[in-house]
Amino acid sequence: MEQFLSELSLKTHGEGFTDITNDINSWIKKKKIRKGILIITSKHTSCSLIINENADPRVLEDLSAYMKAIVPEIGFKSILDNGKIEKYLHSEEGVDDMPAHIRTTLTSSSLTLSINESKLDLGVWQAVYLWEHRYSDNIRNINLHSICETLKPKPPDSHVTLNTTSINTHSSKINKIALNNYSSIN
Repeated sequence: MEQFLSELSLKTHGEGFTDITNDINSWIKKKKIRKGILIITSKHTSCSLIINENADPRVLEDLSAYMKAIVPEIGFKSILDNGKIEKYLHSEEGVDDMPAHIRTTLTSSSLTLSINESKLDLGVWQAVYLWEHRYSDNIRNINLHSICETLKPKPPDSHVTLNTTSINTHSSKINKIALNNYSSIN
């Protein structure tokens, strides 16, 4: 078993989803990982890592709309004070900052996935997304940590050494040479 730990840097373009599946699979191939476990961790508090459908972009649009409905920018409705809107206390970094922290908390900042046959072992319609919750462009750093088995190097062509002479086993003369060497020894 081996371990690899790397950091993947991605540029996001405001609120939305970035499919990082191919980036991760490229890293797996570069490291020559055959099978194992991969832990993917965001090093930020205002973006998420999710697995979701990759076939219909409306799924991601619906996720975003739903999250904005349950975590609005203006604050939240108090359950203690007849639905009064409570403003967020942490508001110095912009109207999108505190909602981004809440959205990240409700989703995930890390994923644990299987690697099989040198790629993520995902379903047909699944992809790994970085979900940016802030409105501005950001550089996001993601840790990739794998505990894995790597691909074994190909063994060299088989060969037999007789009397310090290397003979390729694919040669049609091997039996004749081996017989001659055997005869000269006896």
